[in-house]
Amino acid sequence: MLSRGKELQRHSLIIVVSILILSIGILFTGCVAEELTEAPDLIYLTEDFPPFNYEEEGELKGIGVELLQEAYQEMGFPLSDENIRIGFFSEGYQLTLTTPGYAFFSAARTPEREDLFLWAGPIGSYEIVLFSRRGSDITIHTHHDLNQYLIGAVEDDVSVGELLRAGVDGSRIITDPDPVNLIWMLDSDEIDLFASGDVAGEYLIAKATGKHGYFNQVYQLADVELFYIFHRETPKHHVEMFQAAIQALKETPDEDGVTRYDHIFRRYIPSTGLAALTYMTEEYYPYNYQAAGQKMGISIEILEEVFSDRNTDLSRDHILFSTWEEGYKKTLSAPGYVLFSTARTPEREEQFLWAGPIIRSRNVLFMRSGAGEVMNGDILSLSIGVITDDVAAEDLLELGVWNITYATSAEELIHALDDGKIDAWAYAEYPGMNLIAQYALDPEAITIAYPLNTHEYFFAFNKETPLPLVQAFQQALDRIRSEKDTHGISRYERILYRYLTPEYADEVLTPEDAIALVSLTADAIGRDAPATIRAINTGIHPYQDADKPGLYVFAYNTDVIMVAHADNIHLVGESFKGKTDVAGKAFRDEIVAGALENGSGWVDYIYINPAESGLFWKSTYYQRATGSDGKDYVVCSGIFKTE
Repeated sequence: MLSRGKELQRHSLIIVVSILILSIGILFTGCVAEELTEAPDLIYLTEDFPPFNYEEEGELKGIGVELLQEAYQEMGFPLSDENIRIGFFSEGYQLTLTTPGYAFFSAARTPEREDLFLWAGPIGSYEIVLFSRRGSDITIHTHHDLNQYLIGAVEDDVSVGELLRAGVDGSRIITDPDPVNLIWMLDSDEIDLFASGDVAGEYLIAKATGKHGYFNQVYQLADVELFYIFHRETPKHHVEMFQAAIQALKETPDEDGVTRYDHIFRRYIPSTGLAALTYMTEEYYPYNYQAAGQKMGISIEILEEVFSDRNTDLSRDHILFSTWEEGYKKTLSAPGYVLFSTARTPEREEQFLWAGPIIRSRNVLFMRSGAGEVMNGDILSLSIGVITDDVAAEDLLELGVWNITYATSAEELIHALDDGKIDAWAYAEYPGMNLIAQYALDPEAITIAYPLNTHEYFFAFNKETPLPLVQAFQQALDRIRSEKDTHGISRYERILYRYLTPEYADEVLTPEDAIALVSLTADAIGRDAPATIRAINTGIHPYQDADKPGLYVFAYNTDVIMVAHADNIHLVGESFKGKTDVAGKAFRDEIVAGALENGSGWVDYIYINPAESGLFWKSTYYQRATGSDGKDYVVCSGIFKTE
């Protein structure tokens, strides 16, 4: 048993210890409170690597940028734009490695890097791929094939480590801090392959060359996850709080069940972002219409190809039909909506974001038979019906017509024309004839009386649609138009040929134009074939005429392999022996055979036109030429026929 003195001593000791613990606790609590309300003064460095981080018109964008901003907001900290800076990967990586107060994104997490930094994330993932020049014939089956090539990679990038891990000798890896230098090294045959991200690489290549798909993706090297990295001396509690904020963004859904992270992701990843949009259209034969319960038409089939190309889970069943007025006003005012097929005009240019073109269509005036020939001056005296918000109204106003009757449906205006309540109806030619056949009392009694303007039709996106989604949509359209199948025909050509006959072009090109361009190119190939072929493939003037884009040059070798194409880089390196146009004519074989037998000549066929959307009658001049490398080439340029 303790004595009273010792017991008092014990109580005193307990009190002292308790006070000490309480004091320490108060002190500690004060420190935590201070740390929770004041963020360290960190500089975040990043690089041009979309869709995770990039600069557009002076503004930093991307998944990593927005996630960083949202995480700081979640923590209750301000984050100045001045604290996020963009530059080369190697500079940002090395500065974060060596200097306190710096962080970097987006960086791949690897065993070699694990202990060099503090980590938070992941931000997302991507594939490291290898790009080759088109026509290089490089085929890679396994990692073991890589050592025979010189491979370019960004200095300090994860691709360097992945190449070494794959067994590539270090002497076969060429590094540079600037990816653009590596792109030009690949184009000039100084290296064989370029290692980069699948999406980022395509972006950087297009930014450097001006052409999407300029190089081929020939091999998938590795999948990696991206993180934020912090200098080792960064306060760990800040990194932990930052990580907790990211987790909250990923795990806390809104009232629609979508997390803030998913909202960010949708703005940049086409497979999810495009699937979240609502696509609206109208009855507008043959571009978009319904028949026997099926949604059909040129634009609908093209849109479905975009859905497939971008790996969305959508089909034509997700397309909504409405009146033109309803769809136009909805897309104009509500984020998340897309309207097609929409004529792109100067008056509408700033109202939407655009992807296309899909096809062109001519507006006309429909009138009752017997009304007589309409001259320019007569139009001003006519009472003309137009669907509300239709582009035909702009055509009429441009001509000075003010006596315009508006309605929400074509049926209403056709009945008004039948009853003599209006003198004419302004509408697109083919859709108008189709609707007249449906609704007119006597379709034969209504004819085309006067041509108005021809317009290119597009997909119109609400102005607030994230630009990366619209760009991804456009890239898919370009592939649908440009890439040829095993028969030598693009998906775009097949779709158009199911609905339309080939037409004549508006742009006037002469046989002399084509002959002069072929002669100029043949001379250049004779002086320096490799340099000329590279110049053709970049599409620079004169190989694609800057003022007449329908005039361009292309070249085959004697085996009917495309070696250069000023308008469509996707064709370079492909064999077209035995392949045809959309009507089944093996025109490429005829061109090469004619050049080998006769030296020069002309071949007619059906083809798409870079200057005007649609299928056109084309006539191409060809000439055999010997290059400075001693090889024989068949140099070609064509004209699209006019009436």
